[in-house]
Amino acid sequence: MADAAQRQRKLAAKAARRKAAVAAKRTEGSSTSLAGRIRMAAKGPIVHCLMPMNLFDAGIGNVLVARRLPSGMLGCAWFLVDVFCLGVKDIFYREVSEAELRSRLEALSEMQEFVEVEPTRARRLIRDAAAYAAGLGLPAAKDTPVIEAIFGDVDANACTESFTFGKDGKPFYVSGPYDTPARVRTIGQTLEKSCGAGNWDYMVEVPGGRISVGQ
Repeated sequence: MADAAQRQRKLAAKAARRKAAVAAKRTEGSSTSLAGRIRMAAKGPIVHCLMPMNLFDAGIGNVLVARRLPSGMLGCAWFLVDVFCLGVKDIFYREVSEAELRSRLEALSEMQEFVEVEPTRARRLIRDAAAYAAGLGLPAAKDTPVIEAIFGDVDANACTESFTFGKDGKPFYVSGPYDTPARVRTIGQTLEKSCGAGNWDYMVEVPGGRISVGQ
C-alpha cells in the first residue's frame, strides 16, 4: 500500500510539473509585453527584409523586418536608420495584415524605393549604425535591443560588408519634424563635445520655418 501511494504521489507530482510547464509556455507565447510579442514573432519565417535603395544618399530611411505569426498576421519591426549621424533614430513594432503592410509600403514608396536584402546585412547595418552613433555619444532609440531581437538567430557577422557612416567624412545632423528645440540643442552639444568645433555639420529648422546650415 505504501509503495502504491508513493508511486501515486510521484505520478501526481510529475503531472503537476508538466501542467506548469505547459502553462508557462502558453503565458510566454501569449504575453502582451513587447518582449513577449517579439519573442513570438522571432519564431516565424521572415517574409520581408527591406531597406531603401538610396539609403546612403538620402541619409535616412526605414529598414523593415516582417515575420509570419501563427495567426497569419505579420510581425513588423521598423527601424528608422540615420546613417549620417543618429544611427537608429526611431523604432517601433506592429502586427499587421499583408494588405496593411502593402498599403504602408506603397505610401512610403513615394519617398523611398525599397529593395529586399539579406537579413544578415540588415542586422549588420542596424548594429553598425547604432555603434557609430554611440561613438558620438548619441544613444539608439528606446527599445532597440528588445525589438532587434526579432532577427532571432540571424548572424550579423555573417555579413562582411563595411558601411561608411557620416557625410563627406563627418557626422551630419539633420533635424526631423519631431525634433524639439531642446533635442536639437542636446544633440548639438553632444556632437560639439565628442567631435569638436568644425568636425561635424548640421542642417536644422529654426523658428520661423527657416533652415540653418552650418559646420
